[in-house]
Amino acid sequence: MWKVNVKDLIKERRKTVEGIYAPEEIELHTGTYKVLHGGFKVKMVITYADNKILLGGYVRGYIKRPCDRCLKISEMYIDGIIEAVYTFQKKPTPKNEELKDLSNEIFLEGDIIDLEERIVEGIVSSAPDVFVCSPDCKGLCPYCGADLNEEPNHSCSNTTENSIDPRFEKLLKIKHTQEG
Repeated sequence: MWKVNVKDLIKERRKTVEGIYAPEEIELHTGTYKVLHGGFKVKMVITYADNKILLGGYVRGYIKRPCDRCLKISEMYIDGIIEAVYTFQKKPTPKNEELKDLSNEIFLEGDIIDLEERIVEGIVSSAPDVFVCSPDCKGLCPYCGADLNEEPNHSCSNTTENSIDPRFEKLLKIKHTQEG
């Protein structure tokens, strides 16, 4: 379903591809996560013009991921953009110019375009590095690990100066001498 024949596309000039991309898990830069609700909704429009193939669309869906503040497993919504330009001629680029060329053109080899690569790219590039279950998530107590969302009035007995990390004891002594 996620493969397009280039010759057919050239004849049609424009094609819309819609469907559900449904892997069990997706690997992101922060880990591997379970895909929820049957997969990601995908819609792409592929157009042939000026001897190039232009691809644009979106990928939307949910994954199961732990919150980075409180560690509760939550649903994370991903709304990714799919973009690509395929060319039939490879531009010769000198080694020292490779990093300066940001045209983002993909050289076509063969008669088939694999759209799955662009779908995964859209998901991965739009996934945030830091995910919180809600904007007002309070996270965990840094001393005992209690969930501050469940215990909003939590006061930890470990917050006294006696529980200072031994690596910072000298800083505490400096603080006391400066305060008088």
